[in-house]
Formats: sequence, C-alpha cells, structure tokens
Amino acid sequence: MEMEHHNSTELIQAYTEIDAAQLSALQQEASTLIIDVRERHEVPILNGEIFKKAPMSEFADFLATDIGEKNIVFICQHGIRSVAAAEALHEKYGQEKHIYSLKGGIAKWRNYFL
Repeated sequence: MEMEHHNSTELIQAYTEIDAAQLSALQQEASTLIIDVRERHEVPILNGEIFKKAPMSEFADFLATDIGEKNIVFICQHGIRSVAAAEALHEKYGQEKHIYSLKGGIAKWRNYFL
C-alpha cells in the first residue's frame, strides 16, 4: 500500500487565546470590539457599552454584518463558545482581522468582570 505524501505547510492559526491582562490592553486600543457570545439569560450581565452581545443562538445574524474594527475579542462563560465564534469569524475575514478568545472565559477571570 502506498502512502500519499504532502508537503508540510505552516498552519495559519485562526485566533489567539488571551488572558485578562491582554484583554485589558486590547480594550485600550481604538479599533477593538469585544463580543460576549453567551446567551442573553446568562449571568453576570456585562456592561453593554463595553461588551457587544452576540449570543451563539443569533451568531449567524452577527456574521452577516460587517465589522469595522481590526481587533475582535470573543468572550463566553468558560472559553469554549468564544473559540467556536473566533473560528467562524476567521472563516469570514481570514487574516484581515486580529481575532482573540478569552481563555477560560468569564468563569476563570470573574474578578476582572465584577
């Protein structure tokens, strides 16, 4: 049996996982959008002026919009849905945007958000 050989190519990572300190630094940059992908009933409720709400159940609608910001940070309760959202946005924009996911989510960085 012959095996097919492929040239190894460098994988392009769709997103970068960040911690609360990196999130804080990105918040200071002018072209940053922070998106909370938790469902509307989930707590804690975050400041809507800082964190845009785009629940995963409505995420297809969000993906259909144009995003002007260069840095997009996704957050959720534990960091799982934010990764899925980051990967989906990367499919739309590729390397055109800097896409981030808060590692461990709000649960890990709870003191940062409260």
